[in-house]
Amino acid sequence: MSFNLGLKPGINSIVLAVVAFTAAIAFAACGVPSTLNYEPISPSAGRTIKHANGETVVPLEAQRVIILGSVADALALGVQPIGATLSGLPQRAAGEQLSPMLNEETDNIVVLGHTNRPNLESIVALNPDLILGVQKAGNLYPRLAQIAPTVIVDISQGASEWKTYVLNSAIALGKQTEAQALLQQYEQRVLQFQTLMGDRLNTTVVSVGRFRPDHFRIYQQNSFSGAVLADIGLPRPESQLKNKPYEETSLENLSSLDGDVLFFMQDNPDKSILDRVQAHPLWAQLDVVKQQQVHEVSLEVWFLNAGIVSAHMILNDLFRTLVPEGEQYVVTQVGELTLP
Repeated sequence: MSFNLGLKPGINSIVLAVVAFTAAIAFAACGVPSTLNYEPISPSAGRTIKHANGETVVPLEAQRVIILGSVADALALGVQPIGATLSGLPQRAAGEQLSPMLNEETDNIVVLGHTNRPNLESIVALNPDLILGVQKAGNLYPRLAQIAPTVIVDISQGASEWKTYVLNSAIALGKQTEAQALLQQYEQRVLQFQTLMGDRLNTTVVSVGRFRPDHFRIYQQNSFSGAVLADIGLPRPESQLKNKPYEETSLENLSSLDGDVLFFMQDNPDKSILDRVQAHPLWAQLDVVKQQQVHEVSLEVWFLNAGIVSAHMILNDLFRTLVPEGEQYVVTQVGELTLP
């Protein structure tokens, strides 16, 4: 059986949370063996997956999966990885907590370094039977393919195509049925939100910003959060309708954050430009500030872990914030994953 993970426009399906590999990964000191560490699987005994870096025969039911990136969607699909890398911000490379948004759900998963520089020796020691990762273009695959069957999902079309990427990851994991069920759950919740919003759906302008140590960003249509908000049908400020993931801006352009509601993220509250922004005279003049509709949300959810789990958690934030008595519509379970 053969599956093609090439990008196909218009695929209506769901997706495993993914974060991009950095192409410049140095493994010179990791001692990669020159021969295969595993017995290749014959096509008749496995599933042939066509992916970003070629074609790989993977086990019919992998038991020892390593995820190079976010594990949230894998857990939701019923896959318990034996190892995974920290994703997102490079400064997390020394961190020990695999995913702050999942709490104890990841306690038994071995941390294999940061996605930008995974620990190859640790991967070898775990003896995986499937390695699943994502990349825009990389030198990683040839080395990983010496350790275990490896599938690399091409995410070069940007975070707004998250459904396609997660579907492709789910195919590699043999979890297509489970993935479709989670997508259906998501679509049903979107319809529920739209119904509860009524006429307010088309008139509630949602702004999304992120405060970093030395600047802030506004998130555009081609971001992960932008794609989820587009699914829901919530309008965006004119300043956030560009076909790009985000745009950096300055204190003099604070009006670009305005809307009926502002959801904002912070990389690190202790090292954030937020205090400077709030002290600026233009901040108090924003309508969204006057209406007290400024809400902090999780960077892990709205940015770092694009996928079906985060999409559901964004919906939870929207129900809580925009729907009267919306807490009753919040979900605490996505597939096999219990949300914090």
